Amino acid sequence: MQDDNLITITIDDEEKVAEILFTHHDEDNDKTYVVFRFMDSEEISAAVYHEETDTEGYFEDIETEQEWELLDEILSDYFDESEEYDVEEEDEDEENI
Repeated sequence: MQDDNLITITIDDEEKVAEILFTHHDEDNDKTYVVFRFMDSEEISAAVYHEETDTEGYFEDIETEQEWELLDEILSDYFDESEEYDVEEEDEDEENI
């Protein structure tokens, strides 16, 4: 994991560190979503990201059930691809034994 994949999020005046899993820009609503996992609890969440400069921006809550359904579907695909990648790595490791 690279440090540039880590973000700090403040929730109820408490800072939490999270790892960015992926980002997704939806052409239909012209929003960019960030899906992340909190490091202390492994909980996965998401937010709308608004870029202010090349290196800074802010998060906004996801407002509709449609947006959550879209992200749930993308997250499922993400984990399916991750599992396929893990299986391929295991197969390669076994071949090298």
